[in-house]
Amino acid sequence: MQDVEIFLLRHGETVWNREGRMQGWRDSPLTLQGIAQARACGMRLRELLGHGLPGFRIVSSPLGRAWQTAVVIAEICGCEAAEIAHEPLLREISWGAWDGLTAAEIAVRDPERWQQRLRTRFADPPPEGGESPDQLYARARRWLAGLPAGSRLVAVSHGGLGRVLRAAYLGLPLSASYGFDQPQDAFYHLHRGEILRIGAAGPPAVSQA
Repeated sequence: MQDVEIFLLRHGETVWNREGRMQGWRDSPLTLQGIAQARACGMRLRELLGHGLPGFRIVSSPLGRAWQTAVVIAEICGCEAAEIAHEPLLREISWGAWDGLTAAEIAVRDPERWQQRLRTRFADPPPEGGESPDQLYARARRWLAGLPAGSRLVAVSHGGLGRVLRAAYLGLPLSASYGFDQPQDAFYHLHRGEILRIGAAGPPAVSQA
């Protein structure tokens, strides 16, 4: 994996982010702030890589909030939105039947299973097709392992997937990802076995996550 180069971004803020909802595989649109965050990240990428992002491809989770962010970034960077590739492995963790709900709503609708999830630190998957953190981590590792040598990518994904993907890239266990942040106004450069956190404005700062 050390012969690939990835700029890893999370989608901009959404309506459901503001409401504290578990988006999972469902969707809500970017807020005006979310669009501004996507534009700022696009401008920073253009500064770093040049107009047209020469040598790089943009790939995105197929979920609407990530795709919308990727399109904004492509337009800012002078790339064709039609050339953005869908990558299903970059989707966010699925909350199954709980997709679209807040923690308070889940606690009311499904109190026993929600309390069990809290006791086990969310080790078990949610009902009706949800994913466990272990499954998400395995999916992130599968995506990294499948990248051709020499890949250079701008990848637009999600908060949970982004955390575990960074842990997988560094060869850390899943538990290490729990303390990682998931910014919408910054992104990460994964290259040569190291990770650099880059703010959408201002100088980059070194980070292990």
